[in-house]
Amino acid sequence: MKFIHTIYITIALICFVSMESLGKDLTSIKQQMALIEKDRHVHFIYDSSLPINQAYNGASIKGLTLSEALTQLFGNTHIAWSIQGQYVILTAKELQVVKNQPKPPTLYTISGYVHDEHGEVLINATIYDKDTGAGTMTNEYGFYSLTLPSGQHTIRISYIGFSDEIRSFELKRNHNCSIILKENTHLSEIVVTGDLNSPLLTTQTGKRSFGRKDLQTEFSLLSSPDVVKTLQRVSGVAEGVEIASGLYVHGGNNDENLFLLDSSPLYHSNHTLGIFSAFNTNIVNNVDFYKSGFPARYGGRLSSVIDVRTNEGNMEQIHGAASIGLIDGRFQLEGPIKKGKTSFNIGIRRSWIDLLSKPISSIISHSKEFKKTTVNYIFHDVNAKVTHKFNDRSKLALSLYSGRDMLRLDNNVASAILTEWDREISKSKLTWGNFNATVAWRYQFSHKLFANFIGIYSYNRSNYTYSDDDRIYFLDHTTADISHTEHGYKSTIYDLGYRTEFDYRPNPTHHIRFGNDLTYHTFHPQTYRRLDYYGYNENELDSVRTTSHNRLHAMERNAYIEDEMTFNNHLSLNAGIHLDLFGIVGKNYFNIDPRLAIKYQVNNHLSMKLSWTSMTQFVHKLSNTYLDMPTDYWVPTTRSLRPMRSYQVATGVYTQLGHNWTASLEAYYKSSHNLVQYANWMGLEPPAASWDKDIMQGKGRYYGISVDLGYKTKDLKIDAAYTLSWNKRKFKEFYPGWYYDKFDNRHKFNISGRYHLARNIYCFAAWTLHSGNRVSIPTQYANLPEVPANIDDGIVQYYLNLGDNIASFGYIYDRPHNQSLPLYHRLDVGFDFHKLTKKKHERIWNVSLYNVYCHLNPLYVQIKVNKEGKFTAQAKGFIPIIPSISYTYKF
Repeated sequence: MKFIHTIYITIALICFVSMESLGKDLTSIKQQMALIEKDRHVHFIYDSSLPINQAYNGASIKGLTLSEALTQLFGNTHIAWSIQGQYVILTAKELQVVKNQPKPPTLYTISGYVHDEHGEVLINATIYDKDTGAGTMTNEYGFYSLTLPSGQHTIRISYIGFSDEIRSFELKRNHNCSIILKENTHLSEIVVTGDLNSPLLTTQTGKRSFGRKDLQTEFSLLSSPDVVKTLQRVSGVAEGVEIASGLYVHGGNNDENLFLLDSSPLYHSNHTLGIFSAFNTNIVNNVDFYKSGFPARYGGRLSSVIDVRTNEGNMEQIHGAASIGLIDGRFQLEGPIKKGKTSFNIGIRRSWIDLLSKPISSIISHSKEFKKTTVNYIFHDVNAKVTHKFNDRSKLALSLYSGRDMLRLDNNVASAILTEWDREISKSKLTWGNFNATVAWRYQFSHKLFANFIGIYSYNRSNYTYSDDDRIYFLDHTTADISHTEHGYKSTIYDLGYRTEFDYRPNPTHHIRFGNDLTYHTFHPQTYRRLDYYGYNENELDSVRTTSHNRLHAMERNAYIEDEMTFNNHLSLNAGIHLDLFGIVGKNYFNIDPRLAIKYQVNNHLSMKLSWTSMTQFVHKLSNTYLDMPTDYWVPTTRSLRPMRSYQVATGVYTQLGHNWTASLEAYYKSSHNLVQYANWMGLEPPAASWDKDIMQGKGRYYGISVDLGYKTKDLKIDAAYTLSWNKRKFKEFYPGWYYDKFDNRHKFNISGRYHLARNIYCFAAWTLHSGNRVSIPTQYANLPEVPANIDDGIVQYYLNLGDNIASFGYIYDRPHNQSLPLYHRLDVGFDFHKLTKKKHERIWNVSLYNVYCHLNPLYVQIKVNKEGKFTAQAKGFIPIIPSISYTYKF
């Protein structure tokens, strides 16, 4: 253990040291001036008699600011210089002996936070110095730091959807400057040319960011926009089963996505088996989505990172919103507890399904004399956040999330036979959800160093109970027989830990992040209990009680360091390393995951990127379906179950055509190892007592290209994405060779648009087209010997009743997932009607249609065998057009 900690410290110290470029260019002063004119967009004015043709053998001027480059170039000459706007004026110095090179200008740092008018931090806002061309972005807590030479500067602060702020000042010392941006309510958003978070200018491949406005203007299904369904339209992402909130990124499984809610991992990311995601868009501030080029500060999953940050709350005024939809209702309220110091933000969401299902069940059951059925379903979630600002440098935030689903089914069946009658009462109840809490203290140590210290608690649970009470009575109401059964499953995972994050910007050419985290996991894959009692009356009952219990503890430690390096106006690089140490009883795993992303900025409108990443995953979700079922459970890496690993390389070209068009072309190749799946079909309630013996590990291979095109004007926004991909798996125990995965959608095309139709009317439309999911179609079948009728093995065999025996036959497949379902396509449209009241409150009516032309996309295949022994396969689909309407009132 000491050796590993020594490695952590040594690597951190080595990576913390900045490297200096030592190359020299043996060219003339005039040639160097030409390079400066091209890179800095300035023009030299000088007398032709100046000695600019003499050789220059000084140090390289690459990566220097304009003032530093001019000082370096003319420092040992008789040429003086001055900057006047876009012009550099050269004059002759008075005759003197140049003894020493002038000292470079003194550097100072301007730092602070960027907020909106209500005190909410703006993540990924751009701060750009017009004089030197230096720039930076706010981090996930709204903090920025920019080091500049002393002198006069003009900086521009910009954020999409907000009016730019221009500040001019003379920099004579380190300066702390927090900036407030005003929301632009008059114009629709347009492309911000200098947006450092745009795909054109970021160093990472595969990164997409969504702000508050991006999410709240997306298509609304049944009630409100959805974070996960927004991500499903990103290139390289498959949605899996229709209408569910599946996320299969670059071929990965649904459990290979790291969902972070204010730095806390979320293990169950949806409601209603995936129809709704767990994220209430009313309280979301920003979402950063990575599908490749992962920075070193992230780890723990193979395929993607979804970093969700919630609003801190209005520090000045009370604001809120209330929404009512067909399925659920939402309420959000934020405001100051103490103005300018402490704020709160709370969001509540609850479904109405139970209010509809109970009376419907009652009406149906009333018509049936001997059978009564009651169905009840409900989901809710609560987000709460309290933020206290001690001073301009120190802030404390407490964030809570609680989400819960409950499904209950009750049956009461009665039947009468001659002298006795039978009553059977069965009750089923299924609950699942999350509880997450974080406490974060953010502190600005200096103008260049920012830190965040986080305490994290995460709890995920699912619980299934079933009871069956069967009683036989004589007609005189005496009991003839009693049989009662109760059984239940409970699966949980507890996480308790901390995380430290440091953000250090020593100079304009380096942005260093480093930190570590520790998580103590407690897994209960499945606690099973069963109680049976039986007899002839209440006083003479025999009982049998059965219980089984699994508990696993694990410790996960991580450390990381990364450096965003800018060498010059063309070349930048993000290099880092992520260290993993996972310990469980009897075994420790240590992994090193290097990360590298390189960007070459050809010009202001074109860039090229390359990234290579290694990822490790120590926790796995065991599932027998392609839905996010509550009966699934999480398990850790063990002595026999190795951690999953992936390696991915991605490259791309990104361009901005004028002020309205953006385009990109990306290609990726990813390989995964030690993937986990069940060796056989284990039913909808797979037992966990021997889960490590019921699984197998294999490989994955994924590659493809994606094209993205965007267009934005004042009133119109269009995004189009096309993906061509291959998704292959290999599990030797399952099939000896490579085979295509179920969600190997060869082609996928999405196009979506939002248009400002009239003063207060907005229209949204999205069309999706992709190759169908894959299914396994048998090529032949074989008759099997007759077996006794009491054998129950309905896994791959199908039976015909023949008296006391059963004749069976089994399907034979040439390979898994050997056929694709028909083409999938769907059109969604929606309209928002806005109206301002006299009190400046806002009313919004939303009307949406899912699957406008009611195309029943196939979900599964029904296989039949005719009399000649030939197979017929018929695709089945049942999700029609779904209308929805909702009303929102903002105050």
